[in-house]
Amino acid sequence: MLSKKVLSLILAVGVIGGVSAFQLTHHAIAKSTQGIKVTAYKPSAKVNENGYQIDKYENIESTAWINENEVLTLTRKSEFKNADSTRMIRYCSIYNLNTKSSKDFKNANIDEFLGISPDNKFVLYAEARNIPVETQEWKNALASGDLLHKNVKLLNLSTGQITDVNTEKLNSDAQFIWVSKDKILANYFNHWAVIDTTGKVYADGNYNGGEHDDAWISGVDDIKDLGSSVEGKFYYTQYEENGKKGLEGIKLCSMDVKTKEIKDIYDTKYSLHADKKGKTIIMDNYNNNGDAVDGVYVNRTFGALVMNESGKVLQDIKLPKGRISSGVPTSEYILSPDGSKAAYVERNNEISHQVGSDNKDPDIAIKVIDTKTGDTKEIVKASSLKDKNEGNNYTTIKIKDKDGNVKEKKIKREPGISNISWDSTSTALSFTYGSSSDPFNKDNINTYIVTFDK
Repeated sequence: MLSKKVLSLILAVGVIGGVSAFQLTHHAIAKSTQGIKVTAYKPSAKVNENGYQIDKYENIESTAWINENEVLTLTRKSEFKNADSTRMIRYCSIYNLNTKSSKDFKNANIDEFLGISPDNKFVLYAEARNIPVETQEWKNALASGDLLHKNVKLLNLSTGQITDVNTEKLNSDAQFIWVSKDKILANYFNHWAVIDTTGKVYADGNYNGGEHDDAWISGVDDIKDLGSSVEGKFYYTQYEENGKKGLEGIKLCSMDVKTKEIKDIYDTKYSLHADKKGKTIIMDNYNNNGDAVDGVYVNRTFGALVMNESGKVLQDIKLPKGRISSGVPTSEYILSPDGSKAAYVERNNEISHQVGSDNKDPDIAIKVIDTKTGDTKEIVKASSLKDKNEGNNYTTIKIKDKDGNVKEKKIKREPGISNISWDSTSTALSFTYGSSSDPFNKDNINTYIVTFDK
Protein backbone atom coordinates (compact mmCIF):
# COMPACT_ATOMS: atom_id res chain seq x y z
CA MET A 1 0.00 0.00 0.00
CA LEU A 2 1.10 3.59 -0.44
CA SER A 3 1.04 4.68 3.16
CA LYS A 4 1.99 2.96 6.38
CA LYS A 5 2.35 6.00 8.66
CA VAL A 6 0.60 4.47 11.61
CA LEU A 7 1.19 4.37 15.32
CA SER A 8 2.96 1.58 17.14
CA LEU A 9 0.88 -1.42 18.12
CA ILE A 10 -0.27 -0.87 21.67
CA LEU A 11 -1.35 -3.98 23.48
CA ALA A 12 -3.31 -4.07 26.69
CA VAL A 13 -5.32 -6.67 28.50
CA GLY A 14 -7.69 -6.62 31.46
CA VAL A 15 -9.62 -9.33 33.26
CA ILE A 16 -13.02 -9.95 34.78
CA GLY A 17 -14.64 -13.20 35.70
CA GLY A 18 -17.52 -15.26 34.35
CA VAL A 19 -18.61 -18.89 33.91
CA SER A 20 -21.64 -20.46 32.18
CA ALA A 21 -22.85 -24.05 32.41
CA PHE A 22 -23.26 -24.68 28.69
CA GLN A 23 -20.24 -22.85 27.37
CA LEU A 24 -16.55 -23.51 27.17
CA THR A 25 -16.08 -20.68 29.59
CA HIS A 26 -13.26 -18.35 30.22
CA HIS A 27 -12.37 -16.50 33.41
CA ALA A 28 -11.34 -13.23 31.78
CA ILE A 29 -12.54 -10.78 29.17
CA ALA A 30 -10.00 -8.55 27.46
CA LYS A 31 -10.67 -4.84 27.31
CA SER A 32 -11.55 -3.77 23.80
CA THR A 33 -11.75 -0.41 22.12
CA GLN A 34 -15.09 0.33 20.49
CA GLY A 35 -15.88 2.29 17.35
CA ILE A 36 -13.09 1.26 15.01
CA LYS A 37 -13.75 3.09 11.77
CA VAL A 38 -13.64 0.90 8.68
CA THR A 39 -13.37 2.86 5.44
CA ALA A 40 -12.27 2.38 1.88
CA TYR A 41 -8.52 2.75 1.47
CA LYS A 42 -7.10 6.20 0.79
CA PRO A 43 -3.37 6.96 0.49
CA SER A 44 -3.65 9.61 3.21
CA ALA A 45 -6.03 7.66 5.45
CA LYS A 46 -6.30 9.08 8.95
CA VAL A 47 -4.66 6.94 11.61
CA ASN A 48 -6.82 6.15 14.64
CA GLU A 49 -5.60 6.24 18.21
CA ASN A 50 -5.54 2.45 18.51
CA GLY A 51 -2.22 2.14 16.70
CA TYR A 52 -3.43 0.54 13.49
CA GLN A 53 -5.58 1.31 10.49
CA ILE A 54 -8.22 -0.89 8.83
CA ASP A 55 -9.03 -0.60 5.14
CA LYS A 56 -11.99 -2.24 3.42
CA TYR A 57 -12.05 -3.72 -0.09
CA GLU A 58 -15.54 -4.61 -1.19
CA ASN A 59 -16.55 -7.78 -3.01
CA ILE A 60 -13.14 -9.46 -3.05
CA GLU A 61 -11.76 -12.43 -1.14
CA SER A 62 -8.03 -12.09 -0.58
CA THR A 63 -6.12 -15.27 0.16
CA ALA A 64 -2.42 -14.32 -0.02
CA TRP A 65 -0.10 -11.36 -0.37
CA ILE A 66 1.87 -10.89 -3.59
CA ASN A 67 3.59 -7.64 -2.65
CA GLU A 68 2.84 -4.50 -0.65
CA ASN A 69 0.28 -3.32 -3.21
CA GLU A 70 -1.19 -6.57 -4.56
CA VAL A 71 -3.04 -9.57 -3.16
CA LEU A 72 -4.22 -12.84 -4.66
CA THR A 73 -8.01 -13.18 -4.64
CA LEU A 74 -10.51 -16.01 -5.16
CA THR A 75 -13.81 -15.63 -7.04
CA ARG A 76 -16.69 -18.08 -7.25
CA LYS A 77 -16.92 -19.59 -10.73
CA SER A 78 -19.49 -22.37 -10.38
CA GLU A 79 -20.47 -25.16 -8.01
CA PHE A 80 -21.47 -28.80 -7.96
CA LYS A 81 -23.14 -30.93 -5.32
CA ASN A 82 -21.77 -34.15 -3.90
CA ALA A 83 -23.85 -36.51 -1.83
CA ASP A 84 -22.66 -34.89 1.40
CA SER A 85 -21.55 -31.41 0.41
CA THR A 86 -21.54 -28.57 -2.10
CA ARG A 87 -18.17 -27.86 -3.72
CA MET A 88 -17.29 -24.42 -5.00
CA ILE A 89 -15.19 -23.99 -8.14
CA ARG A 90 -13.22 -20.76 -8.06
CA TYR A 91 -10.63 -18.89 -10.10
CA CYS A 92 -7.91 -16.56 -8.83
CA SER A 93 -6.84 -13.03 -9.68
CA ILE A 94 -4.06 -10.58 -8.91
CA TYR A 95 -5.81 -7.58 -7.33
CA ASN A 96 -4.15 -4.17 -7.02
CA LEU A 97 -5.11 -2.54 -3.72
CA ASN A 98 -4.51 0.98 -5.01
CA THR A 99 -6.05 0.89 -8.49
CA LYS A 100 -8.65 -1.76 -7.56
CA SER A 101 -8.00 -3.48 -10.88
CA SER A 102 -7.38 -7.19 -11.33
CA LYS A 103 -5.69 -9.68 -13.62
CA ASP A 104 -7.89 -12.78 -13.81
CA PHE A 105 -6.95 -16.43 -14.32
CA LYS A 106 -10.35 -17.85 -15.17
CA ASN A 107 -8.98 -21.10 -16.58
CA ALA A 108 -8.15 -22.26 -13.05
CA ASN A 109 -10.73 -24.53 -11.40
CA ILE A 110 -9.77 -24.15 -7.77
CA ASP A 111 -11.29 -26.37 -5.12
CA GLU A 112 -8.56 -25.86 -2.51
CA PHE A 113 -6.00 -23.06 -2.51
CA LEU A 114 -2.66 -24.52 -1.36
CA GLY A 115 -0.41 -21.47 -1.36
CA ILE A 116 1.67 -19.04 -3.39
CA SER A 117 5.40 -19.63 -3.97
CA PRO A 118 7.88 -17.54 -1.92
CA ASP A 119 8.87 -15.60 -5.04
CA ASN A 120 5.15 -14.96 -5.74
CA LYS A 121 5.32 -16.42 -9.26
CA PHE A 122 3.33 -19.64 -8.89
CA VAL A 123 0.06 -20.69 -7.26
CA LEU A 124 -0.42 -24.22 -5.98
CA TYR A 125 -3.99 -25.49 -5.81
CA ALA A 126 -6.14 -28.61 -5.90
CA GLU A 127 -8.44 -28.84 -8.88
CA ALA A 128 -12.18 -29.23 -8.34
CA ARG A 129 -13.50 -32.63 -9.42
CA ASN A 130 -17.10 -33.71 -9.97
CA ILE A 131 -17.75 -37.45 -10.16
CA PRO A 132 -21.45 -38.33 -9.63
CA VAL A 133 -21.86 -40.79 -6.76
CA GLU A 134 -22.47 -44.48 -7.55
CA THR A 135 -21.91 -44.02 -11.29
CA GLN A 136 -19.56 -46.39 -13.08
CA GLU A 137 -17.03 -43.56 -13.28
CA TRP A 138 -17.27 -43.15 -9.51
CA LYS A 139 -16.84 -46.91 -8.91
CA ASN A 140 -13.83 -47.06 -11.23
CA ALA A 141 -12.26 -44.04 -9.51
CA LEU A 142 -12.82 -45.63 -6.10
CA ALA A 143 -11.23 -48.90 -7.18
CA SER A 144 -8.17 -47.21 -8.70
CA GLY A 145 -7.61 -44.73 -5.87
CA ASP A 146 -8.36 -41.73 -8.08
CA LEU A 147 -11.48 -40.89 -6.07
CA LEU A 148 -9.37 -40.07 -3.03
CA HIS A 149 -6.66 -38.34 -5.07
CA LYS A 150 -6.13 -34.60 -4.84
CA ASN A 151 -5.24 -33.28 -8.30
CA VAL A 152 -2.52 -30.76 -7.52
CA LYS A 153 -2.00 -28.04 -10.13
CA LEU A 154 0.54 -25.28 -10.69
CA LEU A 155 -0.50 -21.90 -12.11
CA ASN A 156 2.17 -19.61 -13.55
CA LEU A 157 1.09 -16.04 -12.65
CA SER A 158 3.20 -14.57 -15.46
CA THR A 159 1.98 -16.72 -18.33
CA GLY A 160 -1.25 -18.22 -17.04
CA GLN A 161 0.02 -21.71 -17.90
CA ILE A 162 -1.37 -24.55 -15.78
CA THR A 163 0.63 -27.78 -15.28
CA ASP A 164 0.24 -30.94 -13.18
CA VAL A 165 2.27 -31.68 -10.06
CA ASN A 166 2.80 -35.42 -9.65
CA THR A 167 1.88 -36.52 -6.13
CA GLU A 168 1.07 -39.81 -4.44
CA LYS A 169 -2.30 -41.52 -4.73
CA LEU A 170 -4.83 -41.45 -1.89
CA ASN A 171 -3.69 -37.97 -0.93
CA SER A 172 -7.11 -36.37 -0.37
CA ASP A 173 -6.10 -34.89 3.00
CA ALA A 174 -2.38 -34.36 2.33
CA GLN A 175 -0.64 -31.03 2.96
CA PHE A 176 1.46 -29.36 0.26
CA ILE A 177 3.56 -26.46 1.51
CA TRP A 178 6.04 -24.28 -0.37
CA VAL A 179 9.58 -24.38 1.05
CA SER A 180 11.35 -22.46 -1.75
CA LYS A 181 10.59 -20.98 -5.17
CA ASP A 182 10.31 -24.43 -6.77
CA LYS A 183 10.28 -26.98 -3.92
CA ILE A 184 7.30 -28.23 -1.92
CA LEU A 185 6.98 -30.26 1.28
CA ALA A 186 4.33 -32.96 0.76
CA ASN A 187 3.00 -34.27 4.06
CA TYR A 188 1.09 -37.55 3.79
CA PHE A 189 0.61 -37.70 7.58
CA ASN A 190 2.61 -40.89 8.22
CA HIS A 191 5.41 -40.03 5.77
CA TRP A 192 6.70 -36.99 3.91
CA ALA A 193 8.62 -35.92 0.80
CA VAL A 194 10.27 -32.76 -0.51
CA ILE A 195 9.37 -32.53 -4.20
CA ASP A 196 9.77 -29.98 -6.96
CA THR A 197 6.98 -28.59 -9.14
CA THR A 198 7.13 -31.61 -11.44
CA GLY A 199 6.89 -34.10 -8.59
CA LYS A 200 10.55 -35.13 -8.51
CA VAL A 201 11.52 -36.29 -5.01
CA TYR A 202 14.61 -34.72 -3.38
CA ALA A 203 14.18 -36.12 0.14
CA ASP A 204 11.63 -38.28 1.91
CA GLY A 205 11.11 -40.13 5.16
CA ASN A 206 8.70 -41.50 7.75
CA TYR A 207 7.44 -40.23 11.09
CA ASN A 208 7.85 -42.33 14.21
CA GLY A 209 4.32 -43.14 15.25
CA GLY A 210 1.44 -45.55 15.16
CA GLU A 211 -0.97 -46.07 12.28
CA HIS A 212 -3.25 -43.23 13.39
CA ASP A 213 -0.63 -40.87 14.83
CA ASP A 214 -1.02 -38.30 12.07
CA ALA A 215 1.57 -35.54 11.72
CA TRP A 216 0.72 -31.93 10.83
CA ILE A 217 3.30 -29.44 9.59
CA SER A 218 4.05 -26.46 11.87
CA GLY A 219 6.94 -24.70 10.13
CA VAL A 220 9.23 -25.11 7.12
CA ASP A 221 11.35 -21.95 7.09
CA ASP A 222 14.49 -23.82 8.20
CA ILE A 223 14.61 -25.95 5.04
CA LYS A 224 17.35 -24.81 2.63
CA ASP A 225 17.07 -25.40 -1.11
CA LEU A 226 20.53 -26.16 -2.53
CA GLY A 227 19.26 -26.74 -6.06
CA SER A 228 20.00 -30.42 -6.56
CA SER A 229 19.43 -31.24 -2.87
CA VAL A 230 17.83 -29.90 0.30
CA GLU A 231 18.94 -29.69 3.92
CA GLY A 232 17.67 -28.31 7.20
CA LYS A 233 14.59 -29.27 9.16
CA PHE A 234 10.88 -28.77 9.47
CA TYR A 235 8.63 -28.77 12.53
CA TYR A 236 5.44 -30.75 13.06
CA THR A 237 2.92 -31.86 15.66
CA GLN A 238 1.90 -35.50 15.96
CA TYR A 239 -0.87 -37.35 17.71
CA GLU A 240 0.26 -39.74 20.44
CA GLU A 241 -2.51 -42.30 20.79
CA ASN A 242 0.14 -44.98 20.60
CA GLY A 243 2.90 -42.87 22.07
CA LYS A 244 5.45 -43.84 24.69
CA LYS A 245 3.43 -42.38 27.54
CA GLY A 246 0.28 -44.28 26.57
CA LEU A 247 -1.72 -41.04 26.61
CA GLU A 248 -3.75 -39.28 24.02
CA GLY A 249 -1.96 -36.05 23.32
CA ILE A 250 0.33 -34.13 21.03
CA LYS A 251 4.07 -33.84 20.72
CA LEU A 252 5.96 -31.14 18.84
CA CYS A 253 8.98 -32.43 16.92
CA SER A 254 11.55 -31.43 14.34
CA MET A 255 12.63 -33.54 11.35
CA ASP A 256 16.03 -33.21 9.66
CA VAL A 257 15.33 -33.70 5.94
CA LYS A 258 18.88 -34.89 5.26
CA THR A 259 19.70 -37.16 8.20
CA LYS A 260 16.04 -38.04 9.04
CA GLU A 261 16.84 -37.33 12.71
CA ILE A 262 13.73 -36.63 14.79
CA LYS A 263 13.92 -34.48 17.92
CA ASP A 264 11.08 -34.25 20.43
CA ILE A 265 10.64 -30.61 21.43
CA TYR A 266 7.50 -30.44 23.55
CA ASP A 267 4.97 -32.99 24.81
CA THR A 268 1.48 -32.13 26.04
CA LYS A 269 -1.94 -33.67 26.44
CA TYR A 270 -3.70 -30.34 26.06
CA SER A 271 -2.75 -29.05 22.61
CA LEU A 272 -3.48 -29.80 18.98
CA HIS A 273 -1.31 -27.79 16.58
CA ALA A 274 1.48 -25.22 16.42
CA ASP A 275 2.84 -22.56 14.08
CA LYS A 276 6.52 -21.66 13.71
CA LYS A 277 8.07 -18.60 12.11
CA GLY A 278 11.73 -17.68 12.58
CA LYS A 279 12.78 -18.64 16.10
CA THR A 280 9.26 -18.41 17.56
CA ILE A 281 6.74 -21.22 18.03
CA ILE A 282 3.17 -20.71 19.21
CA MET A 283 1.06 -23.69 20.26
CA ASP A 284 -2.61 -23.81 21.16
CA ASN A 285 -3.33 -24.94 24.69
CA TYR A 286 -6.37 -25.66 26.85
CA ASN A 287 -7.26 -26.79 30.35
CA ASN A 288 -10.32 -28.90 31.18
CA ASN A 289 -10.60 -27.53 34.75
CA GLY A 290 -12.28 -30.59 36.19
CA ASP A 291 -14.19 -33.57 34.94
CA ALA A 292 -16.65 -33.70 32.06
CA VAL A 293 -20.40 -33.28 32.60
CA ASP A 294 -22.35 -35.57 30.27
CA GLY A 295 -19.23 -35.87 28.14
CA VAL A 296 -18.66 -32.10 27.92
CA TYR A 297 -15.94 -30.12 29.71
CA VAL A 298 -18.09 -27.14 30.65
CA ASN A 299 -15.27 -25.25 32.39
CA ARG A 300 -12.62 -25.63 29.70
CA THR A 301 -10.40 -22.59 29.26
CA PHE A 302 -8.01 -21.76 26.45
CA GLY A 303 -4.57 -20.31 26.00
CA ALA A 304 -1.40 -20.26 23.95
CA LEU A 305 2.15 -21.38 24.62
CA VAL A 306 4.93 -19.29 23.09
CA MET A 307 8.25 -21.11 23.00
CA ASN A 308 11.65 -21.03 21.36
CA GLU A 309 13.01 -23.63 18.94
CA SER A 310 14.22 -25.87 21.74
CA GLY A 311 10.77 -26.04 23.35
CA LYS A 312 11.39 -23.68 26.28
CA VAL A 313 8.08 -21.99 27.13
CA LEU A 314 8.55 -18.21 27.14
CA GLN A 315 4.92 -17.19 27.55
CA ASP A 316 1.99 -19.20 28.94
CA ILE A 317 -0.90 -17.01 27.81
CA LYS A 318 -4.38 -17.41 29.28
CA LEU A 319 -7.03 -16.26 26.84
CA PRO A 320 -10.39 -14.81 27.94
CA LYS A 321 -12.51 -16.90 25.54
CA GLY A 322 -12.35 -19.69 23.02
CA ARG A 323 -10.70 -19.57 19.61
CA ILE A 324 -11.48 -21.15 16.28
CA SER A 325 -9.58 -21.93 13.13
CA SER A 326 -8.43 -18.69 11.55
CA GLY A 327 -8.26 -19.89 8.01
CA VAL A 328 -5.46 -22.36 8.49
CA PRO A 329 -6.69 -25.83 9.50
CA THR A 330 -3.42 -26.75 11.20
CA SER A 331 -3.22 -23.88 13.67
CA GLU A 332 -5.55 -21.57 15.57
CA TYR A 333 -2.77 -18.96 15.60
CA ILE A 334 -1.13 -17.34 12.57
CA LEU A 335 2.36 -16.03 13.30
CA SER A 336 3.77 -13.05 11.46
CA PRO A 337 6.92 -13.86 9.42
CA ASP A 338 9.20 -12.35 12.08
CA GLY A 339 7.39 -14.18 14.89
CA SER A 340 6.61 -10.98 16.80
CA LYS A 341 2.81 -11.19 16.52
CA ALA A 342 0.17 -13.89 16.18
CA ALA A 343 -3.38 -13.36 14.93
CA TYR A 344 -6.33 -15.53 15.87
CA VAL A 345 -10.12 -15.55 15.82
CA GLU A 346 -11.87 -15.39 19.17
CA ARG A 347 -15.29 -16.98 19.56
CA ASN A 348 -17.74 -15.68 22.17
CA ASN A 349 -18.44 -19.21 23.32
CA GLU A 350 -17.90 -22.77 22.15
CA ILE A 351 -20.33 -25.29 23.53
CA SER A 352 -23.62 -23.45 23.06
CA HIS A 353 -23.06 -23.39 19.31
CA GLN A 354 -22.39 -27.11 19.24
CA VAL A 355 -25.12 -28.47 21.48
CA GLY A 356 -27.86 -26.09 20.42
CA SER A 357 -28.30 -23.96 23.51
CA ASP A 358 -29.50 -20.41 22.97
CA ASN A 359 -26.66 -18.47 21.42
CA LYS A 360 -27.89 -14.91 21.25
CA ASP A 361 -24.46 -13.43 20.60
CA PRO A 362 -22.45 -15.60 18.19
CA ASP A 363 -20.04 -12.73 17.52
CA ILE A 364 -16.36 -13.37 16.85
CA ALA A 365 -13.36 -11.07 16.79
CA ILE A 366 -9.89 -10.77 15.27
CA LYS A 367 -7.21 -10.52 17.95
CA VAL A 368 -3.43 -10.15 17.86
CA ILE A 369 -0.98 -11.46 20.47
CA ASP A 370 2.36 -9.79 21.14
CA THR A 371 4.51 -12.93 21.46
CA LYS A 372 7.22 -11.16 23.46
CA THR A 373 4.96 -9.79 26.19
CA GLY A 374 1.94 -12.10 25.92
CA ASP A 375 -0.40 -9.09 25.72
CA THR A 376 -3.48 -9.38 23.52
CA LYS A 377 -5.25 -6.69 21.51
CA GLU A 378 -8.69 -6.88 19.95
CA ILE A 379 -8.62 -5.51 16.40
CA VAL A 380 -12.24 -5.71 15.28
CA LYS A 381 -15.44 -7.61 15.95
CA ALA A 382 -17.13 -9.36 13.04
CA SER A 383 -20.46 -7.71 13.92
CA SER A 384 -19.03 -4.30 13.03
CA LEU A 385 -18.12 -5.58 9.56
CA LYS A 386 -21.60 -6.77 8.68
CA ASP A 387 -23.14 -4.99 5.68
CA LYS A 388 -26.48 -3.26 6.21
CA ASN A 389 -28.12 -5.32 3.47
CA GLU A 390 -26.84 -8.61 4.86
CA GLY A 391 -29.57 -10.76 6.35
CA ASN A 392 -29.30 -12.85 9.48
CA ASN A 393 -28.28 -16.31 8.36
CA TYR A 394 -29.59 -19.24 10.34
CA THR A 395 -28.85 -22.93 10.28
CA THR A 396 -31.11 -25.75 11.45
CA ILE A 397 -29.75 -28.37 13.84
CA LYS A 398 -31.28 -31.43 15.49
CA ILE A 399 -30.99 -31.76 19.26
CA LYS A 400 -32.39 -34.03 21.94
CA ASP A 401 -34.49 -32.60 24.74
CA LYS A 402 -34.33 -33.86 28.32
CA ASP A 403 -36.81 -36.63 27.46
CA GLY A 404 -34.68 -37.87 24.57
CA ASN A 405 -36.95 -36.51 21.85
CA VAL A 406 -35.20 -35.16 18.75
CA LYS A 407 -36.27 -31.67 17.74
CA GLU A 408 -35.14 -29.20 15.11
CA LYS A 409 -33.89 -25.81 16.18
CA LYS A 410 -32.77 -22.72 14.32
CA ILE A 411 -29.63 -21.00 15.52
CA LYS A 412 -27.76 -18.02 14.16
CA ARG A 413 -24.84 -18.84 11.91
CA GLU A 414 -21.54 -17.61 13.22
CA PRO A 415 -19.99 -14.75 11.20
CA GLY A 416 -17.27 -16.04 8.91
CA ILE A 417 -13.67 -14.82 9.20
CA SER A 418 -11.20 -16.57 6.90
CA ASN A 419 -7.90 -16.27 5.03
CA ILE A 420 -5.86 -14.49 7.70
CA SER A 421 -2.53 -13.71 6.07
CA TRP A 422 0.46 -11.57 7.10
CA ASP A 423 2.47 -9.60 4.57
CA SER A 424 6.21 -10.29 4.24
CA THR A 425 7.17 -7.32 6.44
CA SER A 426 4.99 -8.39 9.41
CA THR A 427 3.44 -4.91 9.39
CA ALA A 428 0.06 -5.74 7.82
CA LEU A 429 -2.41 -8.59 7.84
CA SER A 430 -5.39 -9.26 5.61
CA PHE A 431 -8.53 -11.25 6.34
CA THR A 432 -11.83 -11.95 4.64
CA TYR A 433 -15.31 -11.51 6.03
CA GLY A 434 -17.24 -14.28 4.31
CA SER A 435 -15.92 -16.94 1.96
CA SER A 436 -16.47 -17.95 -1.66
CA SER A 437 -16.56 -21.58 -0.50
CA ASP A 438 -19.56 -20.91 1.76
CA PRO A 439 -22.76 -21.99 -0.09
CA PHE A 440 -24.92 -19.85 2.25
CA ASN A 441 -23.06 -16.58 1.85
CA LYS A 442 -22.68 -15.92 -1.84
CA ASP A 443 -22.86 -12.14 -2.01
CA ASN A 444 -21.33 -10.74 1.18
CA ILE A 445 -17.57 -11.13 0.87
CA ASN A 446 -15.19 -8.29 1.75
CA THR A 447 -11.47 -8.10 2.46
CA TYR A 448 -9.98 -6.01 5.26
CA ILE A 449 -6.35 -5.04 5.69
CA VAL A 450 -4.98 -4.07 9.09
CA THR A 451 -1.78 -2.02 8.95
CA PHE A 452 0.62 -1.64 11.88
CA ASP A 453 3.69 0.53 12.19
CA LYS A 454 7.09 -1.03 11.40
